Amino acid sequence: MSTQTSAQTSAQVHASPAFAEIDRPFARITEVADGIIRFDTPVPFRGLRQVNVWMIRDGDGWTQVDCGYGEPRVQEALEEAWRTVLGGKSVTRLIVTHFHPDHSGNCRYISERWNVRPHMTQLEWMCANLAVKDSFTDDIRSRSRFYERNGAAPEKVAQFDAEVLPYSDGVQLPEAARRISDRGTLQIGGDDWHVLTGGGHSPDLAGLWCPKRKVYISGDQLLPKITTNVSVWQVEPEADPLGEFMASLERMEERVGADFLVLPSHGDPFQGPNDRIAVLREHHHARLDTVRDAIRAHGGTASAGDCLAAMFSRPLDGHQLGFAMGEAIAHLNHLVVLGEAERLVGNDGITRFRLLDR
Repeated sequence: MSTQTSAQTSAQVHASPAFAEIDRPFARITEVADGIIRFDTPVPFRGLRQVNVWMIRDGDGWTQVDCGYGEPRVQEALEEAWRTVLGGKSVTRLIVTHFHPDHSGNCRYISERWNVRPHMTQLEWMCANLAVKDSFTDDIRSRSRFYERNGAAPEKVAQFDAEVLPYSDGVQLPEAARRISDRGTLQIGGDDWHVLTGGGHSPDLAGLWCPKRKVYISGDQLLPKITTNVSVWQVEPEADPLGEFMASLERMEERVGADFLVLPSHGDPFQGPNDRIAVLREHHHARLDTVRDAIRAHGGTASAGDCLAAMFSRPLDGHQLGFAMGEAIAHLNHLVVLGEAERLVGNDGITRFRLLDR
């Protein structure tokens, strides 16, 4: 099977300038391996634009991995794709890799449509339920204050406030879920699929790997071209998500074979995780060098806001500014963990980082 369907629209999804018009096909459908189907669905974030939903043939039904962004036209696209692919069978299981809106957005719609409960790790389910209430990472006012305290210029904070999209705009959740955990196993299509969790991008993101089929569904933990966002959030300002992400890459190498087909959440499938893991390690080592140089350029002490221009050369909209600030803080916090910097809070309330003599 190798089928494609598409529908076009030029209507704007959200009034926020952080969102682009959807001007690309809905739900392009491709069979990437026997009984594994990719729905390439649109996401209206600038610079991202798509997320993959995976369908795995599973006996008398289908297992679906991830939900797509929660928007009525995406739901219409899913309905069209289901009609094309399912052959009259049902979605009998839903697995959600993590709580971010392009992955959990249609969770309630799919759960009610097929009478299933989503499988998620406990942390991701809890984070989703907090975020959908505009709490936790998606308390926008507390995020703004956090960026101010980390040296973001007033005009940048104002841009973030004006252009960030609330999580609750794109996500609806059912009342209950089923828990999955690291090293757990699910039987899908008669094969054992093992859960491999990772941190840094999201608290406990669940990927799935099948030794028999040599397939790894990586979520956002391993992407073929773009680098996974690794951010510090206001709810845990001294966290080390970069360290967690790098440790996740090590666990991935230990469990997922170099000959596996990787099915990422964004972009095309690719063969073997190892080369991409090496690129990501080098990327973050280079980022740390950039941050060290930025601190030196500011006389040996700098805030995350001071480092933004060095780390991100292209213009950023307000939605992206939040991720950029989070990533800058993540690299600064990692320097503290490495013993190369110390964290200082000035009389002005701004958090800065000073390089230590080594």
